[in-house]
Amino acid sequence: MNIRKVLLLVTALVVFGQAAWSQTEGKQGRSATMNIRKEHPRIWLDEDRIAFLKAKVKGKSLEDVRKLAGTSAQGRALAYVITGSRATGREAVEMAMKMTGGNHREYEARALVYDWCNDLLASDEKAALLKILADTVRNAIDSGRSWRSFHDMMYQWGWRAGAAALAIYGDDPAGEEGLRFIVEEWRDALKVFRHIYPDGAWGEGYCYNHHVLNNALKFFLALETATGVDMFAESPYMMYNGYYMIYGAKPDGLVYPGDDNDFPYLNERDHEGLLLMIAAYGNPHYQYFVNHCEVERFALWPGTNWAKLLWYDPSADEKPTSELPLSRIFRGEGLVIARSGWGWDKEAARSGDSWVSFRCGKYYGDHAHLDNNAFEIYYKGELAIDSGRYDDDWGMEGSLETVQKSQFFNYCKRAIAHNTILVYDPDEKMAMGVVNDGGQAEQIRIGPDRTVPEDYDQGTYPSATGPGKCDWVANPGRWDTGRILAYKATKDFTYVCGDATKSYSPHKMKRFVRQMLFIQPDTVVVFDDVVSTNAAFKKTWLLHSVEEPTLIDEGRRFSVEYGEGRLVCVPVLPKERDIVKIGGPGDEFLVGGIHYRCGPKATGVPSALHYGEIPGAWRVEESPAEPALEDYFLNVMLVTDAGSTHAPKVTVLGNGDDAIKIKVETPAGKSAVVTFAKGEKHSAALAIESGGQTLFTSEMPQEVVLEEGRP
Repeated sequence: MNIRKVLLLVTALVVFGQAAWSQTEGKQGRSATMNIRKEHPRIWLDEDRIAFLKAKVKGKSLEDVRKLAGTSAQGRALAYVITGSRATGREAVEMAMKMTGGNHREYEARALVYDWCNDLLASDEKAALLKILADTVRNAIDSGRSWRSFHDMMYQWGWRAGAAALAIYGDDPAGEEGLRFIVEEWRDALKVFRHIYPDGAWGEGYCYNHHVLNNALKFFLALETATGVDMFAESPYMMYNGYYMIYGAKPDGLVYPGDDNDFPYLNERDHEGLLLMIAAYGNPHYQYFVNHCEVERFALWPGTNWAKLLWYDPSADEKPTSELPLSRIFRGEGLVIARSGWGWDKEAARSGDSWVSFRCGKYYGDHAHLDNNAFEIYYKGELAIDSGRYDDDWGMEGSLETVQKSQFFNYCKRAIAHNTILVYDPDEKMAMGVVNDGGQAEQIRIGPDRTVPEDYDQGTYPSATGPGKCDWVANPGRWDTGRILAYKATKDFTYVCGDATKSYSPHKMKRFVRQMLFIQPDTVVVFDDVVSTNAAFKKTWLLHSVEEPTLIDEGRRFSVEYGEGRLVCVPVLPKERDIVKIGGPGDEFLVGGIHYRCGPKATGVPSALHYGEIPGAWRVEESPAEPALEDYFLNVMLVTDAGSTHAPKVTVLGNGDDAIKIKVETPAGKSAVVTFAKGEKHSAALAIESGGQTLFTSEMPQEVVLEEGRP
């Protein structure tokens, strides 16, 4: 099955059109008819899958199977399909009939119970569930702006309504009507997956990736069992998304914090997503991760145990993550994640592996942050962090008075909350009326209307300015705020070069190109070329931390500690600089002289912090002592254990108009000679030695070079 999906990579949509659809055009040009299996169950279950499940539980008692399936309605319904226990199936039906809420799991449960336990439904029960499911489909179709391929809500509605339509198809016209509408929305989503996210990351942030990936795969797997047609084999986003989870996970189980992310840890939704991807594609690295991930919160909840019973195959091949390259680029998102190893923190001791991220990419919509050319560093604790907190302040942005009170809109999603660069033009007026932080230009609204990407090219969503005005293909270059110019990674280093110039107002910024070099396993070098339109505009290099930084040798270097880790930074350029630290009680989220609060103290929507949320409290600001149109920042950072006094030894071998050349020596005995070109060329060269042996010597590429051994 999995080999077939790979072979169908190019032909899936053609086959879909021929086997499942009549090309008669219906309302709004949507396909009119489809071939859905008449018999139940049809969602995820066919003869082959049911036979697999019965073989999987062979020799187990009814109670054993019930325990494996869990106590949810989905679990009881699945146990009924496997065992034939009518009493167990009736439990599922009674649970579904008592549901009064509209949360995601309940919508799913009602559809699955209707499909999987259809022969157990009394006539009144069937009629009641049928009405609820038909209403679900019709309400979804009428939900307007929910159907946006760049927004997670489309995927939640797409599965919610898709499951309902598949369940009731043939019993109510809403089934056919719904699928005729929904599948066209999924077609547009597949274009987003294929053209925007070929490597698997998602532009709204790690947390929202769950809503997209899991719901998409659930729908496509269900459509396959209902129609026999594979629609998802040609989707690289769904095929490679597991690597986003694997690389995004830090040794402590927290995850890449970019964009809106209020549950920043490996959790049961990641587990469920990996199970779905394994069922669809049979990836052995994903199988290994599921089998060996040691993070407690990665475990499935009792209510979702049925997902493991349904999709997990213990006999599937696995390959250890240690065979993967130590770095991976996610090209659509403009994201690079590198690590020094694959260990997990234990209760007795942290792993000793470092983790580094770098982001420079396009703007993808509501939940995206203004964080181009930002980096994060983890080593035995959060050291250089993505600061602030994703307070649930959506809705406040419609009013100037309310948005100005929001930490989320004025700090968290802005450049000032990230480890990037500010260029302060005192006359700059930020969109939405937010405080001038000196950072990147607000994208979500320019004027009164949303200007975020909506669909890929179908142009049907109801916008304030008419259908299709914010489709991706109708606006070439509109959201190209940043891009990765060059990338190369080996077992010894990761190099990335990002151009974030277009992230800023052209009235103040002429060029901002950042080159970052992670020298395994403990050294990060960041070189910035920043050219403003006015020498008087103050430039500021940012590094955020949880605990108060320590300025050493009168500011010639500084260090931060958190957990059992420490980061020490040696600034090299500018030669004459001012370094200050800002933060502490009351000043954690200071922007333009305004003191913002987050979480329980938020002015907008106060709420307790979730597990893993670390808003931070401090930042270091580096600025040139003298104004200039063009400034270079060069900072060398070393991660060590907390309490250590080690620092990288940095020697400037040459600093002219064309280039700067430095030698970096670490306490571990490794040395690197790094040359960065100045001006518009943005090139670099690297030579690494250890123990008298040359590990690498070459110029860096001027393009993205994918990792050797990349799956």
